[in-house]
Amino acid sequence: TNISLIRRRLKSPDVVVEEVKLGKYTDTKIVLTYVSSIADKDVVKEIKTKLNSINIDGVIDSFYVESLIAPHQSALFKQIGNTEKPDVAVSKSLEGRIAIIVGGSPMVLTVPYIFLEDIQSGDDYYDHSAHASFIRILRVFGIIISITLPGIYVALQSFHYGILPIDFLISIQTSIEGLSFPPLIEILVVLFLFEILNEASVRMPKYSGMALSIVGALVLGETAVQAGLISPPAVIMIAISGITLFTVPNQIYICSILRFLLTIIGGVTGFYGLLTAFMFLVSYLMTLDAYGAPYFAPYAPNINADKKDGILKHRLSEFQTRPQSIPNINKVRQKVNESSN
Repeated sequence: TNISLIRRRLKSPDVVVEEVKLGKYTDTKIVLTYVSSIADKDVVKEIKTKLNSINIDGVIDSFYVESLIAPHQSALFKQIGNTEKPDVAVSKSLEGRIAIIVGGSPMVLTVPYIFLEDIQSGDDYYDHSAHASFIRILRVFGIIISITLPGIYVALQSFHYGILPIDFLISIQTSIEGLSFPPLIEILVVLFLFEILNEASVRMPKYSGMALSIVGALVLGETAVQAGLISPPAVIMIAISGITLFTVPNQIYICSILRFLLTIIGGVTGFYGLLTAFMFLVSYLMTLDAYGAPYFAPYAPNINADKKDGILKHRLSEFQTRPQSIPNINKVRQKVNESSN
């Protein structure tokens, strides 16, 4: 079914479909699809080598394959793209990526992968470039706010309260008066409560999960505030951080872990430690690569041509070349009709 959905959009004879079977007991069919006149042959060969080296009892879903072929097994961040939309899989194939389809799974893996792919969305290409650019900027700020806001709040309250406006400082001091816990412990407790509620609502049946989220957030949160266990500003900070997590759904679980780590760092070392940790995180991401694609491209390394489809999205007519961030053997995407200029 997935192959037919791709072939309906990619009707070129250059489309290659290669089959591999994995799993001693499941004998799961794995299919690689790519455009032979675009995809880099070395990347295709490397992926085939990775797949053929897998020796496992069973492959139940595409995420099994994703974890097994990741270039850096110990890395926290995802290194393989995934999508369940045929138009997205086809557009990535036209950029030089290889699509990996696993029998019985609706999720198609795409390789190589860069971090910017999660900032982009398939709907951006059906929208006006100005609005798509605005939404992408919101997603970037959403990621930054989600992982740093609790840590910033704790650092301000513990070490740097002098930089806050006096009216705001008085408001916070009034709201936290009488609390039993220091700021770091308070924020960590609220974070744990948020994660527990989120996990419980996901595991429960649909309508029960919605009811659990509402009751837990309103009743538990309100009761905890009135009992003096947590303060209203702490609940607001965690709520904003939790909402902004969902601006980039594919990075939710990674950002949740980073949020805990940066909160602890901010509560122990203040702004200086928080800034150092954030710079270390960005530097670490700049060193990663996945199948020849720099993880932080096109900004590290700097690739000006690819920035047309970066955080700011240009018009489709300006995408004359394929991304240089992705290894491919055919650079020309479209030719400009000079007579029309």
